[in-house]
Amino acid sequence: MIEKLIRSEIRSFIPYNANQQPYKIKLDANESPFNLPLKVREKLSAFILENPQLNLYPDTDSIQLRQALAEHWDADEQGIIAGTGSDQLIQLISNVFVGTGDKVIYPVPSFGMYRDSCVIAGGVPVQYLLNPNKKFEYSKETIIEGYEKEQPKIIYICNPNNPTGNIMSREDIMEVARHCRNSVIVVDEAYAEFCDVTVIPYVKEYENLLVLRTFSKAYGLAGIRCGYSISCRKLADAINLARPPYNISSLSQYTAQLVLSEKEEIRENIAYLIAQRERMKGELAGIKGIEVYNSYANFILVKADNCSEVYKRLCEKGIFVRAFGHASLLAGCMRISVGTYEQNTIFLDELSTICYNN
Repeated sequence: MIEKLIRSEIRSFIPYNANQQPYKIKLDANESPFNLPLKVREKLSAFILENPQLNLYPDTDSIQLRQALAEHWDADEQGIIAGTGSDQLIQLISNVFVGTGDKVIYPVPSFGMYRDSCVIAGGVPVQYLLNPNKKFEYSKETIIEGYEKEQPKIIYICNPNNPTGNIMSREDIMEVARHCRNSVIVVDEAYAEFCDVTVIPYVKEYENLLVLRTFSKAYGLAGIRCGYSISCRKLADAINLARPPYNISSLSQYTAQLVLSEKEEIRENIAYLIAQRERMKGELAGIKGIEVYNSYANFILVKADNCSEVYKRLCEKGIFVRAFGHASLLAGCMRISVGTYEQNTIFLDELSTICYNN
């Protein structure tokens, strides 16, 4: 009986199922391998011991966090919204702008929440293809053609793109923003710290431009579920219409503020992971049966001969990566998060052994 009550358009949804089995090395979720900086942990401990006032609701507007972010980015505090990860912000954007029959265009392959949030809001998702035969490159012409044909409320660009790792140039994104004036251009920069490409400075010029960022990747705070958007005030005011009260916990707000103050250690961690990414790309390219896609994020997409068997044997060794099964554009592909030197070395050695023994 319950199934009949579920909206028909979401009956086919598959709940997200993270791999929670015991593991030796976890390289499947694009998490940082680094713990919180020691200074941050000490300050967080002191905050909890002193009086965190967890019996009270948190600041519903995340004022101090937004002030810290505004200073960090030289941005307008009133154009910043904090959310429970980028996921919540993506859903809020759809809830505000997408009604029954409204269209949203988004890249494929990419982050599944762009499509799902549109469907949940009652909209019509329309994909634009990142061609695997062209190394999943973005095409501004393809996006603009989609805009002219579909007249979407929202256009998504994931930059760098997850799971392919490629980027769209700043110039091409801005051309899309200039041309597609009647759509909200959402640029998801969850992994942008690993390529140093951002369009955040341009939100002052384009009222239809919104940038998503997160503390989950480069800052190593996936466990606190905190992301944010940066846009002009008018766009932020619109999204706040659907934001629930008290959406970020007091501990999450405070922890995010603390890591923003430890910029040097975070920069060192990012530089370390970029160096490891480049090392892994080179070594993966030398392994039999492995095709490597270029990446500007903290992960690498590869295509493997007999991928399902390779993935199975890695799991048997307690090494988790993300496999995409028979997904049409990603068939035979695996996404590997960049870990520490030691983790990456173990993974590369095991993968090499598996591939050469196939």
